[in-house]
Amino acid sequence: MPQITASTDDHLNVEADLLKTIMDVSSTAIVLLNPQGQILYANPASELVLGIKLNDILSRTYDAPQWKNTSLDGGPWREEDQPFNVILKTKQPVTDIRHAIEDSKGTKKYLSINGSPVFNEAGEIRSLVFLITDITENVLKQKALEDSEAKYRTITELSLSMVYDLEIATGVNHWAGAIYEITGYTPEEYNAIGYEAWMVLIHPEDKEKTIQQFDESMANKTKFSCEYRYRRKDGNYVYIEDNGIFLYDQDGVAYRMFGAMINRTDQIEANLALKESESRLLMSLDAVKMGIWSWDIERRIIYWSPQTYEIYGLDPNLEEITIESYLKLNNEDDLKKVSEEVQRLKEDPTRSGYIIQHRIFHKDGSTRWVESRGNLLRDKDGNPFRLMGTILDVTDAKIAEEALRTSDERFRAFYQFSTEAFLIFDENSLRAKDSNFAFQNLFGYAPEDTKNLKIRSLLTPDSLQKIREKIADHSSDSIEILCKRKNGEVFPALISIKRFKYKQSNSIAYSIFDLSPLKEVEELRQINSEIREKNKLIEKQKIELEMAFENLKRTQEQLVQSEKLAALGQLIAGIAHEINNPIGAVKASNQNMMDWQKRYGIASQLFREAILNVPREEQVILKTILSNLDQPIEFYTGKEERFRKKKNKEILIQYGCSLQDADEFAEAWVELGIGELEDRYLPLFRSHYLRVFLDYLELEIQFRRNTRSIQLAVDRVSKIMYALKNFSHFDSTGKKIKASLQETIETVLTIYQNQLKRGITLIKNYDEVPPIDCYPDDLLHVWTNLIYNSLQAMSFTGKLVITIKDCGEEVLVSLQDSGPGINPDIRSKIFEPFFTTKPPGEGSGLGLDIVNKIVKRHAGRIELTSKPGETIFLIYLPKGN
Repeated sequence: MPQITASTDDHLNVEADLLKTIMDVSSTAIVLLNPQGQILYANPASELVLGIKLNDILSRTYDAPQWKNTSLDGGPWREEDQPFNVILKTKQPVTDIRHAIEDSKGTKKYLSINGSPVFNEAGEIRSLVFLITDITENVLKQKALEDSEAKYRTITELSLSMVYDLEIATGVNHWAGAIYEITGYTPEEYNAIGYEAWMVLIHPEDKEKTIQQFDESMANKTKFSCEYRYRRKDGNYVYIEDNGIFLYDQDGVAYRMFGAMINRTDQIEANLALKESESRLLMSLDAVKMGIWSWDIERRIIYWSPQTYEIYGLDPNLEEITIESYLKLNNEDDLKKVSEEVQRLKEDPTRSGYIIQHRIFHKDGSTRWVESRGNLLRDKDGNPFRLMGTILDVTDAKIAEEALRTSDERFRAFYQFSTEAFLIFDENSLRAKDSNFAFQNLFGYAPEDTKNLKIRSLLTPDSLQKIREKIADHSSDSIEILCKRKNGEVFPALISIKRFKYKQSNSIAYSIFDLSPLKEVEELRQINSEIREKNKLIEKQKIELEMAFENLKRTQEQLVQSEKLAALGQLIAGIAHEINNPIGAVKASNQNMMDWQKRYGIASQLFREAILNVPREEQVILKTILSNLDQPIEFYTGKEERFRKKKNKEILIQYGCSLQDADEFAEAWVELGIGELEDRYLPLFRSHYLRVFLDYLELEIQFRRNTRSIQLAVDRVSKIMYALKNFSHFDSTGKKIKASLQETIETVLTIYQNQLKRGITLIKNYDEVPPIDCYPDDLLHVWTNLIYNSLQAMSFTGKLVITIKDCGEEVLVSLQDSGPGINPDIRSKIFEPFFTTKPPGEGSGLGLDIVNKIVKRHAGRIELTSKPGETIFLIYLPKGN
């Protein structure tokens, strides 16, 4: 269909129709009164706004006692504040005069009134038109904001308004909002202006009236509302509408005032220029920022009033509104909701209108909220031909609603989730009124116990006396006292006291900080000192080992000179190689411990603070994990590690974690070596402090791994020396002890974990075998030689299967590798001393000889099967003596 442009006459006709139709479709009550105060007309919206039937409205006067009119604060509605009287007296329009009524159900409703006189040809008032808006929701929200946050501003910053917070006793004023736009001063300059300076800037002709109104409002406990001329920085005067409220203490003395100054210069000058009653009606619509619109469905023509253009930030003289341009001005998601609402309206003949709030795009780039109301007109056949209605900017109401929600969330978050314990007492009864989670956790009380608490039950007698003296002196300094938990345990604490208003009564707040962790910090410092001493000892032992290594090298050089001692030279070279590995482990572990020491202090402090703020369930999980850290750490090969990371990641994604978080947490959990991610651990992954806990657990694991590695390295050197001694003289005077075969094997696997990670698939098949009588140190040599031989045979790439099987009176330990196998020609020689297939310097030829001797010492036996791709050593050990 081609676009049809409406003529000027069409627009005038449409606007006339709209001015008539707006009375029926507007969400604002529109009421017409005669000069005697009798209500002559009320539109349909009046029933909803005023809360009574239309017939009852038309039967009343503006001041009928049935309205139960009061001011916003519940006081009398004075005649000089009534818009009807003001218009009759001044013959000028009034805007945003507020008061309260009660509807037919006895519910109080808060109203905002805009009114204008309508003159006859003789210039006399013929009637009065009022636009009445229900502001109950906003007023109630404002009251809620004042009750929940007395210390915060109670007046929302409006566009083109300046908010102030006056401390009456000192005269200090805190300013915010459109300071520069109204006064010409920068915020920094203007915040130096107090009460006295404010009075100086009022126009001399308006000063006496303004100050008198200020004093009367404060004395009568009424809202301060006044218009006056105010001098800007450039010397020019602007018209100011100043509205404020006072706060009073329990003695009825005003101590604080909140208010807003609005630049009304443009409105006042516009009011002076308005002469026609229709213009005054449009001015009233403008006062509530309401626009009107019409959509000719068949002709696809849209009409907007000037105020509608203003709401969108558009110039009606420069920009023509079309269907296409209108769609671009609305949020895509909200536009869908509006379209669906219009479609339902078209399809349902029983419906005549809709109300919806949605977002629009202002030309200045901002997003604003509007309330759109539409009314569908149908022809005689029931077909829709026009949709018309109103649009109202409700951004300020949305901002006020968000401010109330945000301020309440901010207060509750600070109070409930603070790591510092808070307890609030009634100043008169000294009985507790409220406490936060940190207090309940610190003292051991449940939330329901709070109302029965008294201050003396929480303190020792001496500490109670200190508190009483501090309250009497009105001191704000913190003091150190002794507190008592519910179980009677006494602990040191630092306490601060503050008086304030809480839930309409004088209250005392106690801030309590547990000093017990400071002692633990001192203990931690002592532990760190001991660690440093141990590091020095380790460094000394490392130097001694290096010296021994150098001596062995020199000995090797001497032995090599003699052909008769060639075999011994090979032995020394192999032993030197074996000693070099633990020395490297000591160096690496020592460096790790130095890095650990730098991180542990901060991480442990964050952990202690965080654990106080989590639910009991998470605390139990953390204690379980910490208690299990002393158990042997489960070791994974590269393939198993990747498998467990993948499995844990899938579990975390199913549990609700994001893909990125699941990948991070799955890897961190495997690095801890705790095992599979069981269901009992999952609640921890919803914790706000999860990364703090994982960081701390990682450091705990790192400390245990490094100390174990150092100990294992030192033990390994001693075992190497012990093996050399056994080669020359096999000692049989020692006594057997009970030991776990699985633990001795896991110890060796820990030593070789770096070699295993290169490309070894490790498979462990362990039966439940109780500890046996054995020489555990000797068995470590057995597993060390056999495992390392297997790794070398496979060139550190392949599969290693370790099996422990209960065979009744004896235990079978088998080690199977996927190496190339042992040539049948040399199998009979592999247990002979000095026999080796390794190049010179890589093996002494003593390993399997020592293994054989140790097995025989245990009254056991060793067997071998080998073929390409599979070599198995089978060691049978008796369980008892």
